[in-house]
Parts: sequence; C-alpha cells; structure tokens
Amino acid sequence: MSKPSNSTQAEQAPLAAFKYGPRRLALNVRVLMAERGYKSVTTLYRDLAAMGCEISYAQFTRIVDNRAEKLNTDVLDALLNLFNCSISELFIEQKAPTT
Repeated sequence: MSKPSNSTQAEQAPLAAFKYGPRRLALNVRVLMAERGYKSVTTLYRDLAAMGCEISYAQFTRIVDNRAEKLNTDVLDALLNLFNCSISELFIEQKAPTT
C-alpha cells in the first residue's frame, strides 16, 4: 500500500488549520494504523492502555483525527513504540493550500 502524498493531504486540510503560517505538522496515525493492520481506533487505544499510556478515549480520537491542540510526550513515546516507527514517520508536514 502506498502512502498518500503530502500535497494530497495538505489539500484536504482546511486553511484554518494553518494558524501559525503556511506549514503545519500533522500526525500520520491513520496511515500507520493501516500499514500495521489496525482496523479500529478502539483496538489501537486498548493496545496503548495495555502499555500503560494514560489518555482518555476522547482525547485519543482527537489525536488520531489531527484535532488535538496539544500532544503529551508520553503519548508520543507510546505511539512511536507501538508502531515501531521514527518520529519522521509519525509526523508529516502539510503545506497550506494555495487559493
């Protein structure tokens, strides 16, 4: 399965999401879930909880859907270890769409 290009993902991001400038970081959790065989957010959430990661399900879904305003480093560490990926695989850079 090929990864979606950053330009495609940037086109899908609303302009309001770029509140600090023409670039923003976004989490690549949904792509990593698919690549690692996770079919549901609930399953991923349970695996994080089993690792000892303490986060509410509501906050976790905001992280997965790139709606979270903050990210706890413990959650970041747990995601990196669970997906066995690098920070550059977990985050993608989006560019603001040109209008």
